[in-house]
Amino acid sequence: MGADCGETHPEQAALLNMSVTAAKRMDSTRHPMAIMAGILVRLAVFAGLWGLITQGSVDAWLVGLPAVALATLASVRLSGRALRRFSAAGLVAFLVLFVRESFAGGLDVAHRTLGKQLRIQPGFRRFRLHLRDPAARVLLVNCISLLPGTLAADLEDDHVELHLLDIREHPDPQLLRLEQAIARLFGLRLENGDV
Repeated sequence: MGADCGETHPEQAALLNMSVTAAKRMDSTRHPMAIMAGILVRLAVFAGLWGLITQGSVDAWLVGLPAVALATLASVRLSGRALRRFSAAGLVAFLVLFVRESFAGGLDVAHRTLGKQLRIQPGFRRFRLHLRDPAARVLLVNCISLLPGTLAADLEDDHVELHLLDIREHPDPQLLRLEQAIARLFGLRLENGDV
């Protein structure tokens, strides 16, 4: 029996190898609870967006429930990787910014276009992105249109081409605030070191 202490049997070696492989795969992003939490966060975000879009109409949930479920499923399936963790404080701050800028953008466009004078001078401007994470960039480009008088027209390398209702105004401070909010949501640092 004493001679067996230093020897490894093939079954033990295989079990040890499987355990090491499982441990390597069992990081926090692949753990079943982390995956479930990520799915629930996506579900909550899509449900919240649906509620905002429909202004909380109860009747809209007849269409909204399947739409939210399908959007969540598509989001999980299309991500092609483990779900990432989001900052809870970053999520709250982002949602506050999202709602505030949505209302401000709508009021701004209405004021510019429905007033007695049409106060627009449309044009294009490029903005350099500071976010490196692809998912964070996609969210940023999709949210740019919420800002007053802006629309993301094209994304090329580290720049986004913006269509502005009035090129005399500079949306850079608002864009940087949005970028910082998304960086906090994803738990990232911007390229220039700001969060």
